[in-house]
Amino acid sequence: MKKNISKFTILPFLGLVPFFYGCASTPANLKDYSPVAVMTVYSNPSVPWFDEKSKTESVEDGILSGAINRLINKKNPETEKEAVQERIDYAGQILSARIRDFGMEAITPESNPDCSAYKNAGKTFSDYLGNTVPAVGYEAITSSNGKMNRMICKETGAKSVIYVNFRFQKVMVKDGVRNTGVAPRVAMTVFATDNTGKKIISKEYSAISEDYTDLIKSSEWDKEKVVSQFPALTDKVITQFLSEFTVSESGETNLQGFTPTEIKIKSPAKNQQENAVLAEKKATAKKLLERGMTPEEAAEITGLSIEEVESLKE
Repeated sequence: MKKNISKFTILPFLGLVPFFYGCASTPANLKDYSPVAVMTVYSNPSVPWFDEKSKTESVEDGILSGAINRLINKKNPETEKEAVQERIDYAGQILSARIRDFGMEAITPESNPDCSAYKNAGKTFSDYLGNTVPAVGYEAITSSNGKMNRMICKETGAKSVIYVNFRFQKVMVKDGVRNTGVAPRVAMTVFATDNTGKKIISKEYSAISEDYTDLIKSSEWDKEKVVSQFPALTDKVITQFLSEFTVSESGETNLQGFTPTEIKIKSPAKNQQENAVLAEKKATAKKLLERGMTPEEAAEITGLSIEEVESLKE
C-alpha cells in the first residue's frame, strides 16, 4: 500500500514573521538586487510534529518549560544544544554559498562585522531562553522595518535585504490509517526588501524527505536518522527559492549550469559553545528565581551550582 507522504511543496507565506509593508506585483529577479545583505538566519530549538493535512505544527512547551526540558533532555539529537546549533549554522553557511553559486554577492555579518545594523539587532527574553536559535554571527530578528533595512543597505552597499527563518520539523508517515514511520520536514520563510524598504519577496518553501525511519514502537524511532536528513532538505528549499527568484540573461528560471559549492559545517569553537550554554543556563536560572523558586531548585533544574545561582541574586 502506498505510504501517505508528500515529496515537495511550496506554501504561501504564513505570516510567521510580522513583515507587512510594501508590495511587489511581479516576481523579483534577485540578480537585479545584488549585493544581497542577509540580515538574519534562525530556527526553532526542537523538532516538533507537523500535520500536513491541517498545515499546523504541534504546540510546543511554553517558553520557560521548553527551556527547562531542553536542559534536561540533553542527549536527544532533536534538542541537544550542539546539534541544534549545527543545523542552523549549516543553513546559514549554505544560504550565502548558494546565493554566490547563483551569481550574486552575499553580504553577511562575517564579512561586515562592524555594521551597526548587525551589531545592534538586540535580543528578547525568549531569545535568551533559546526559543529561537540564530546561526553564528546573526541575531534572531523576528520583525523588520523600512528604516532598519535602508540603514543596512546604506552601510553595506547592498541593494536588498533578506530575512530567513527555518523550521525543522517531523511528520508521521502512514500506511493507510496505520502509523509506520517518521520523516523530516524543513520549512523556510523568506522575506526581502529592496534598498528603499519596499517588499520584493514574501514566501514559504517546504520539503519532506522521501526517506523515513520506521517506528519501533508508537513513540520510538531512530532520531539520529531523522535529523541527519535535515542538511539535504535545507539545501533543497534554498535552491528551490533561488531558482525561482534568480532569472538568467535568457529569461529562464532553471538550474542549468548550476554548480553547487560543497559545504562543510564549521561549528563554533568548543569554548564558544560552552559559553553560550552557560549563558542560557544562567538566564534560565535567573528567571526561575524571579518566579519564586529557591536557589536549590533552580540549580537542580539548570545544572548550575548553588553558588552560581546565588550569585545571580546580587
